[in-house]
Amino acid sequence: QPIIFQVSITNQNQWDEVLLTKGVLVIDVYQAWCGPCKAVVNLFRKLKNEFSEDDLLHFAVAEADSIVALKPFRNKCEPVFLFCVNGKIVSIVRGANAPLLTKKITELVEEERKVLAGEKERLELCTYFTVFTTFFHPFPTEGVRYSVAIIKPDAVLEGRVEEIKKKITDAGFSIAATEEKLLTEEQIRVFYTRKTEQPDFDDFVQFMMSGPCHILVIAKKETSKAIPHWKELSESSESELDLEPQKQDGLDDIVETGDLLNFCDVQDSIEDASRQLAFFFPNFGKQDTGQHVERTLALIRPLLLKERRDSIIQRIMDDGFKIAMQKEIVLSEEQVRQFYKEHENEDYFPVLLEQMTSGPTLALALTRVNAVEHWRKLLGPKTVEDAKKNDPTSLRAEYAVGSVPLDQLHGSSSPGDAQKELEFFFPQERTFALIKPDAVKEHKGDIMQKVKDAGFTISKIKEASLTREMAMQFYKDHEGKPFYESLVTCMTAGPSVVMVLSKENAVEEWRQLMGPTDPEIAKLTSPESIRAQFAQDILSNAVHGSSN
Repeated sequence: QPIIFQVSITNQNQWDEVLLTKGVLVIDVYQAWCGPCKAVVNLFRKLKNEFSEDDLLHFAVAEADSIVALKPFRNKCEPVFLFCVNGKIVSIVRGANAPLLTKKITELVEEERKVLAGEKERLELCTYFTVFTTFFHPFPTEGVRYSVAIIKPDAVLEGRVEEIKKKITDAGFSIAATEEKLLTEEQIRVFYTRKTEQPDFDDFVQFMMSGPCHILVIAKKETSKAIPHWKELSESSESELDLEPQKQDGLDDIVETGDLLNFCDVQDSIEDASRQLAFFFPNFGKQDTGQHVERTLALIRPLLLKERRDSIIQRIMDDGFKIAMQKEIVLSEEQVRQFYKEHENEDYFPVLLEQMTSGPTLALALTRVNAVEHWRKLLGPKTVEDAKKNDPTSLRAEYAVGSVPLDQLHGSSSPGDAQKELEFFFPQERTFALIKPDAVKEHKGDIMQKVKDAGFTISKIKEASLTREMAMQFYKDHEGKPFYESLVTCMTAGPSVVMVLSKENAVEEWRQLMGPTDPEIAKLTSPESIRAQFAQDILSNAVHGSSN
């Protein structure tokens, strides 16, 4: 029987006790549904034996789901290792990177030996309230790392913005861009996805909407591959952010503590930092040539959509646009009035209202260089009559429908309007997703990677085995059909991975990523879809998603 060398931590009390351990403590933070990282056990056992002479090196495993202090690390799909020295978390490594783990452990043990031998002074670290890790995204300038930070409304109202900026710059970071902005509820929920499980999250959302925030792009030049971490010292006359280089290669972490943590939040992963950088500062880092990649909204109204759908879509793509998102929707009268509220008093509004509610409208999120201006130029004059007379090659003239006086296409008038209109038709959504038992066994990692690559945020994740009763309820709509029993059997054959995914237009985007129900059809029509690549047959078709 092998000796158990990793202490198991399953609650907050045990966590507090283990942190009292003297020396270097390496903690494998794991999710309850997947357990500790087995890939590094032999490595850790080897290192434990190598450094056994002075009993300085210790190992533990901690279940993030049941420990309050580890909330920031819940629902992560990759291993996380915390490094503690005398009760203080000093570094974090993400991923089972054996060379990096070995290097980090060796350095910390050797440094602790020097401290105990009196050859080196121990650097005093402040106690912290909670830990946030920040990865700096290597974009858009080589040798510089970036992340997005939000200064909260209370700090803005108290006039502390410049003070906080100074603390950041005094630490050796620079502020590459800044913007004051009133955040919408959707933006707050996306930025703070990691906090959604906290009991007071709804109150927090309301607080963040209570006033303007300052959004910053924080940059750090690399003199080496190391990224320093920064810590907030206690409030005093000498209160400042100290900077201490880390010796590890690759992206490192920022440990925020004390006062700054209460007023400023920084995004905590490469994916999130990249997404928020693009979201709040879409043209950041691009050379100012006057040509910016933008998004704009295009609407194909019901009459044109019915008669010439394929033609207009082909024309859009021929003009260099990419269709980032699309949604076919039958608008209600209330929705039309809301979207066109600035036009309600115009003489043509009753005709517009009638046409917009007469059938499905196709909403498109178009992207290209200077998308807003280019799309409006293609559309031409605002009225069909004017377009036919003065710009007969414009889209409004070319795609006029019979004698109908109302033009059949819509385009955003400015980048600001484009953002608002895109949020109207493509709001941040959450959708239910499930990886079925047949795919969990062999393809879970590949499917999870496709989910991440598609830009989804995994708001919640859990591995669970469905009972027969649960599966029957799950597919209640198919009860009585010939394949019903086989479907229930497939769903109860082993554990499934259950997820809540967040993204703009998440429901439709997830359905597109899944592909057609029949994998044979998926291979022909959507070869890059999950079902085309990983499904066995029409019953064991890898994944499931909400239909609306």
